[in-house]
Formats: sequence, C-alpha cells, structure tokens
Amino acid sequence: MRRGLLAWDAAEVPAATLDGRVERCRAAMAAEGLDALLVYNNFPRPAAVSWLTHFVPYWSQGVLLVPPDGAPEYFVSLSKRVAGWIADTSHMGEIVSTPRLGADLAKRLGGARKIGVVELDRLPGGIARPLLEGLTAATLVDATAMFRTVRHPADDAEIDISRRAAQLARTSLDAALAAGPYKASGALTAAIEGPARLAGAEEAIVELAPDLDDNATLRRIDGDVALGARFAVRLSLACKGHWVRLGTTPGAGADRVAGWLAGKPAFAPGDAGNGIEVRDVLIEACVGSFPLIEVEALPEGAVGVVNLTLTVDGETHLASVPVIHSNGAVSQLA
Repeated sequence: MRRGLLAWDAAEVPAATLDGRVERCRAAMAAEGLDALLVYNNFPRPAAVSWLTHFVPYWSQGVLLVPPDGAPEYFVSLSKRVAGWIADTSHMGEIVSTPRLGADLAKRLGGARKIGVVELDRLPGGIARPLLEGLTAATLVDATAMFRTVRHPADDAEIDISRRAAQLARTSLDAALAAGPYKASGALTAAIEGPARLAGAEEAIVELAPDLDDNATLRRIDGDVALGARFAVRLSLACKGHWVRLGTTPGAGADRVAGWLAGKPAFAPGDAGNGIEVRDVLIEACVGSFPLIEVEALPEGAVGVVNLTLTVDGETHLASVPVIHSNGAVSQLA
C-alpha cells in the first residue's frame, strides 16, 4: 500500500492541463475511428490513468473510460465510500463503484462498435471476459501505440513535478550518504526512505547492490545484509504520480562520475573520458500504464531515466540519472 500523501492541487496541475491531455487522446481516437478508449489501472500500473486524471490508486483496480465527448468516467472495484476521496484527488466525471467492472462497462458501451484498450494484452481476464460477452457487436482493438503518440511531449506540469521529485531524491540520497558510513543495508535504507516520505514522496523504493565485487545487480533487500567495501544504491521516488530514479556508487570515483555526468554526455556505450567508460545504457520512460519501463530511445519531449553501468579506473560503477529529452538532446533533469 502507498503511504504518502496524495492530493490534487489545481494550481500545481490545472484542470485545463488535464483536459488538454484528454483532448489529445480524443483527437487520436477520432483519427483511429474509436468510439471509446479504455485505460486499466491498478497498484503497480497507475501511470496512464494518473496522467489523464491525476488519480493514483492506493490499492484495488479500475478502468477509465474516455468517451468521444464529456468527462472521462472511472469504473472502480472499491466501495462507494471511497468515491469521494477519488473525486477529491482527481479530475474526472462519474465514478462508478462496482465489483463487476467488465459487465458494467459493457452496459455503458452498448452502442460502441470499435473500442480501443491501452495495453489490451494486459487487460485482466476477469474484466475482459464479461466485457466481450456483453459487447457482442463491438470489437476491442489495441490502442497502446496510439496512446504512446499522445503521451509526449511532457507539459510544464509534468516537467515541474518530475524536477521536484528529482530534487527530493537527490536531497534524500545525499543526506543519507553524508551521514554514513554504513555497515549494513537496513540503516542506509531507513536513512533514505524515511526523510523522503516525510517530505511528501508517496513512494520511496531503495535498491542496493550490497557488494559490487561479488554482484552488480541492484535489488530490494529483505532484512539486513552487510555492505561491502564497494556498493551501489538507487532510489526510485514518486511525487504526485511522477517517478524518477537516482543512483550512485559511493566512494572512490563518485565525485569524478558526478562531474562527468554534469557535462551532459551523450549516454552512449563506449563514451569515455577521465578514466570513465560507459559499458551499458538502459533508458526508461513512462509511455503507458507502468511508471517507468525500458524503451529503445527517450521520446522527444519526454522525462525519463538513464541507468548506466560504468567502468571507473577498471572498477564497476552504477549510476541512474533523471533526464529530459528536449530539442533532440538528452540532458539531466536539474
């Protein structure tokens, strides 16, 4: 369950901004000949619905219906007592609380003939089956690619919140590392996560490669494990539905890497300088329902994360950097 405060500040994310995102979807829907668009969300997949409505679920699942006109409608498998909270934290139309998501969506879409579904192959069978049974004259089509075309470029609200999330991640990570050294993972994790959540992050996930000389794989640690002489740490942080990752390898070479990254390199394998070589690059962005997912390239205008495996004077160094793609160039989200 998420534990941070979620609230909608209309000055921070204006209703007009959210309406504009919906209108971008509607224009693409019209071009594809869609009578409606369905967008599924749950705890690990909140991002597409959040982008359209500002709503981030703490639990359960739902489907957002974007009609050709009028406000989006949200069908959610939560009791009616939660509807008021959803309305307070989001910008949408009718909220339908029902345990029969598929069947009730089918009733609402009775006159539709071509319905787009974002990530159709991931729509749970318990929703898809009764939806199809109730829509015998309609066709469901995958609208994943269509949604990706309207998801970017990021607007000012998304960039501002992502930048704030990046700053919060930097503050939390730097302060925790400065308070070290740490002998075990538990104390370091607590020193990072606690202040981040108190500062307003609704998610703060700490991953570690506890001993880089043994294994360079970042992972969440259950319990408490000893930290080696060289370890890597990464913080994934969410603020108002927008995620960033920030990671580093403390110790020798960390300052040099930070200075090199500040020069906004091209982030390509083989880049080298000052004893630093890029061995691997993994780029992540929000292009659908997952907050961050691997992409081949960052879309123009998108906020994302570049995860780097570096060699620093012959030793492995891991780093993750929030970035923005603007005017054909990728630079750090400062």
